[in-house]
Parts: sequence; structure tokens; C-alpha cells
Amino acid sequence: MIEDLAWSALLLGAIAVLGLLLGGGARREDIRARRRWDQTFDYESRRLSRTDATGVLRCRSCGANGSERAGRCPSCGSVL
Repeated sequence: MIEDLAWSALLLGAIAVLGLLLGGGARREDIRARRRWDQTFDYESRRLSRTDATGVLRCRSCGANGSERAGRCPSCGSVL
């Protein structure tokens, strides 16, 4: 009985060590890349202008009106 318990504990410990060695945790570079992507996504989503039902957006650079579908200003070419 004690022997079975010892073997079970040893097997459980071996599985835990194997899990840690095979990538149980995320690497530091992966976490940094994820944070960088999240920051970029948040910045872009906050920067987007909401449109009304007309589908026309005003350019932030020159003030001209452009189609939301086009995505670019017809006058200066910047992203709407």
C-alpha cells in the first residue's frame, strides 16, 4: 500500500516536470508580443471614427468628406 502511494506520487511528479519542460508556461517574448499586439489593437479601435447611416466620413487631416467603403481620403489619400 505504501509502495503504491510512493509510485503514484513519483508518477505524478514526473508528469508535472514533463509538463513544465514541454511548455506549460508562456515564454517572455510571447507575452511581450501579445501585449504589443493588444496595445496596437486598442489604439486602432479607439482611433476609428464612427459613422452615421450615410457611410460618409470626414478626413481628420484635411477635413474633406470621403466614402467609408473607400477607406482613404479622396483629397489627401490619408486613412479615414
